[in-house]
Amino acid sequence: MQNYLHPVDKKQMAFIPAGEFIMGSEEFGPETPQRKVYLPDYYIDIYPVTNLEYKVFMDATSAMPPRHWGGFDVPKGFENHPVHRISWFEAQMYAEWAGKRLPSEAEWEKAARGTDGRRWPWGNEFIEDNALVWDRGEFLLTSPVDAHPNGGSPYGVFETSGNVEEWTADWYEAYPGSKYVSHAYGHKFKTLRGGSSFFTQNHARCAYRCFTRPEDSGIDNITGCGFRCVIDQIS
Repeated sequence: MQNYLHPVDKKQMAFIPAGEFIMGSEEFGPETPQRKVYLPDYYIDIYPVTNLEYKVFMDATSAMPPRHWGGFDVPKGFENHPVHRISWFEAQMYAEWAGKRLPSEAEWEKAARGTDGRRWPWGNEFIEDNALVWDRGEFLLTSPVDAHPNGGSPYGVFETSGNVEEWTADWYEAYPGSKYVSHAYGHKFKTLRGGSSFFTQNHARCAYRCFTRPEDSGIDNITGCGFRCVIDQIS
């Protein structure tokens, strides 16, 4: 199967074939246990939703802009950067408008990681040129979604390591069979994936999990949450 151009938001989507992949790790309690998970076919946005794409959604639905824009227009020069400081509810509204949905944690991780349990999308060694994370010492909030052409996953999905954290559909819960206990578990927080420019390379690993309240739209001067979408099949 080939990539698919979605007819509503005009985003290229990568085909992720059915099968098992290695999910989780033994590095950090919330990521345990590492196990094999089977997923059916699906498509996922190759890049996170950009500011310009979010503006199209705003114009079509009268949705409000991220407050750091300072108005209803995309800040000049940031059209191709990932939209961020978006709440889970706003991301969900975009997905529904586009006829898509937010990915599950498993769908996000398989698209970012492939099937072999690698630590980062490109392999097991961190390469600074492949992601925007705190380690680079550049202290940029975001970078263009196509700024790291060598940072793609085995499926050709980009920016799943650093830049902006991404919302998933799932509540932050223990994995099946996990012995790790957290007061954060339950239907209180939505899970975030991918790390951001504000975090280190360890937080940008494919298995890393973070979380926040679904109504959280971020803090001024800190990189907030972005998102990408999935579909089950081509209609």
